[in-house]
Amino acid sequence: MYEKEEVPSLSTFVSGLGLDNAAPSSEYSSNIIVKSLPILGRLHFVKDRNGILSLTFTFLYWVYGTWCGLVVVLLPHMRDKQASEPFVALYVLCSVMCICALFRAATLNPGRVPLISEKDNIDTSDWEMCDKCQRKRPKRAHHCRRCQQCVLRMDHHCPWINNCVGEENHYAFMQLLFWAFCLSWMAFWSLMLHYWYYPACITCDKELFIFEHEKWLNYLLLASAIVMLAFMGFNLIGQNMNLIMDRTTLENMKDPHPDISTIRIRSEWSAYREMCGSGSMLFWLFPCRSRKVLRPSYFYSSPV
Repeated sequence: MYEKEEVPSLSTFVSGLGLDNAAPSSEYSSNIIVKSLPILGRLHFVKDRNGILSLTFTFLYWVYGTWCGLVVVLLPHMRDKQASEPFVALYVLCSVMCICALFRAATLNPGRVPLISEKDNIDTSDWEMCDKCQRKRPKRAHHCRRCQQCVLRMDHHCPWINNCVGEENHYAFMQLLFWAFCLSWMAFWSLMLHYWYYPACITCDKELFIFEHEKWLNYLLLASAIVMLAFMGFNLIGQNMNLIMDRTTLENMKDPHPDISTIRIRSEWSAYREMCGSGSMLFWLFPCRSRKVLRPSYFYSSPV
């Protein structure tokens, strides 16, 4: 499932996106493209066909939830003075935050193990050699077969964002889970109000396609919202537990029943502050913020 696939046309696709200025091969694997763009900054892109298709599906999922929730459900009721403007604005806010978090989680460097030289004056005596990429790495780093590189404190490779979740972008992944959960919750309650509270739309043109087939469009939105609520809620709970116990998904898969004496239980405050970095917690859920680490990643020493 995670074996690298050679796709001849993929380089052409990436070139069309303007991401063909890759970093030197000594710095990044052949599956990784990095490009610096104005305003957006340094973008990290994984050349994987299945991952690109999954990410595209995730994006279209967001497009449908936003379009149907606003155009088919909320805006008609707002024009009829039934849905409040603050409620519609909150729906838009959740949608914008969700797509920003998706973009950040998909394009941030997850924590590529840096090239270390003697000039860096870093003690690597307890590091280990990766037998796949032949690069020294800290013990909690893991080699991703999709990205073809070692990632610091790697949690897992997520096909839905076409990227690994690691030390440097874990906070963005958690933001994505949170805002996707909020958007799904807003879509669910919008439909409940539409079905059980709001009266029938007065200003809607029933001859338009979207209102002629409104019932089926809303059924699809309802099913999508319920599925996403359950999926995101489950992942939020699991990720929260991992953070408190200072473990990763890969570590749980390798050792599902660890010795309790080896688990480092910590407070949620310290766990989330370490993941989100320094700065005010008011901005922890803001996708466009940059993370300021509390300590260098290579100090993590618990074994994988």
